[in-house]
Amino acid sequence: MKHNALIRAETDRDLIFLWLGNLSKTTKISYSSIIKQFLDFIDKPLAEVTLEDLQLWKRRLELTYKPTTIRNKLLVIKSLFSFCASVNYLNINVGSFLKAPKVKETLAQRILDFDEVKRLIGAAAGNERDLAMLSLMYGCGLRVSEVVGITWNDLKGGKVTVLGKGGQTRTVLVPLSVWKQLMELPQKSSFVFVSLKTHRQLERTGIHKIIKKYSLKAGIDPKTSSHWLRHSHASHSLEAGCSIKLLQHSLGHSSICTTEKYLHVNPNEGSSQFIDI
Repeated sequence: MKHNALIRAETDRDLIFLWLGNLSKTTKISYSSIIKQFLDFIDKPLAEVTLEDLQLWKRRLELTYKPTTIRNKLLVIKSLFSFCASVNYLNINVGSFLKAPKVKETLAQRILDFDEVKRLIGAAAGNERDLAMLSLMYGCGLRVSEVVGITWNDLKGGKVTVLGKGGQTRTVLVPLSVWKQLMELPQKSSFVFVSLKTHRQLERTGIHKIIKKYSLKAGIDPKTSSHWLRHSHASHSLEAGCSIKLLQHSLGHSSICTTEKYLHVNPNEGSSQFIDI
């Protein structure tokens, strides 16, 4: 370990706690699990980890997980070592020498067409809460973690203020039809979306089950999730003429590069349109 004045962390445990500090609750849980798995495997302090250790762990992962999962786990470890080096906790960023596997981009497969979105939302007809919730998620492109945290105080003047990744708040315009649905919901709690029985705040797992139920009812891909609605919002907005900068703000992306990926996934367009065979 290298003596420094940037942080006070004296142990790996302290360092990891500091690294996780600004992440969302859900991300912390996910990253902590991956870090524990990694530390259990190498069974040595971070300062003693070598490139060979990282390569051995990668090969161990390849015995169990799919390429996408392996890539995600490796990127978490690479992020940790990058942080260690940036605050001078470690002399060398050994993670920078580890290459994460490239995976096939499947974003286009996780975008519903407009008819599928209508069928999904329409399947919730008769349940005011679910109808408003699905409409809001698609209409504003919100993350499920943002939706569960919305309170009635966050709804003002046709707009909703949400707490996004990294503790960043943003205010998003709500479509008028969705706003009317929200205003008709009963206020049983400070949170907008609550359990119909207990009136307690809905949890992410509860929303995933709700979407699964309506996906089956609507006859669309049963793997449809809340993030599919977010992807669909982004793709459909760009198709309708939304600017990339406006979409970036609405989605709460810190980098426009993240938003630009939606420019390349429209399966309804391609150079083949201009070929006459």
